Amino acid sequence: MNPATPSSRERPTPSAAARPARTSTSPAAEPAEDDAADSRTVWQRTVGAASNPDLKLAMAASGAALSLFTVGHMAGNIQVYLGRERFNGYARMLRTAGAPVLPRNTVLWVARVGLLASAGVHVVAGTELTVRSMRAEGRTISGTLRQVTRGLAALAERAPSLRGPGGAAQGRSAEYRKAPFDGAFLPGTLDARGPRRRPRGRRRTLPQVVARSMRSTGAVLGLFVTYHVLDLTTGTRPAATRSFEHGDAYGNLVASLSRPVTAAFYAASMAALAGHMVHGLRTAALDTGLTGTAQRVHRVDAAAKAVGAVVALGNVSIPVAVQIKVVR
Repeated sequence: MNPATPSSRERPTPSAAARPARTSTSPAAEPAEDDAADSRTVWQRTVGAASNPDLKLAMAASGAALSLFTVGHMAGNIQVYLGRERFNGYARMLRTAGAPVLPRNTVLWVARVGLLASAGVHVVAGTELTVRSMRAEGRTISGTLRQVTRGLAALAERAPSLRGPGGAAQGRSAEYRKAPFDGAFLPGTLDARGPRRRPRGRRRTLPQVVARSMRSTGAVLGLFVTYHVLDLTTGTRPAATRSFEHGDAYGNLVASLSRPVTAAFYAASMAALAGHMVHGLRTAALDTGLTGTAQRVHRVDAAAKAVGAVVALGNVSIPVAVQIKVVR
């Protein structure tokens, strides 16, 4: 034994302050723990407690359900080419499905509730995954919003001074030096505020742009669905036309898409839908393990592109047909 080390008999007993506090098992301690647990918000106790794989599976399932509805909705919409009676008959069938066993609109409202639930799950899971990704990168929502606001303010401040009366660029932002690669231009060394362009060799491909724009296209689709319901389902002004009439689905569709601005908005929304569906279906297949081999990856990619293209072209053809008077 080391003589410098006191024996167990000689070792000083720890003081009362240094002793670990005993865990109280009395009922009075339990409410404090319950209060600490209840201090979390409903979001933290439900969505926040889910793991990333569970949230991704929820997004995949809800996205697949919404994609299936989108395909079926497109197949029903193109019946507008068959004339007023056929299209109005299709709309009438949706309202009377299940009758006389079930009351009118029962099946339609069940489908609407299911779609609303799928959309809610999709948005909630996507929001939580986005927040977690931002936290992992050391960013916050308020900080991101401030950054975007500052960027827009700086862009608005520079825009009027980029061009002079003759159309030529002027000021500090007009100082450029030619880059040594591919004819691209970058701001000069003295022009830190000048607009920067991505070099051609480093520009993102279309799939990369679509992948980075999923939140943006999702927001566009949310606005489109809201406008679409107000326009052709409830007939709410000013989204709907003055000639809106309940029961005349064909006339309401033609009257709405006869407005050039509305037709352009529908076409642009369908482009966003195509990109969102293609990347979403591919990601859902990856998250659910359907792409175990390279051959399956190519098959899923081709199938996602085919579905997105068919849905987009089918839906875009309708406002185009109305504008050129093929459907009237």
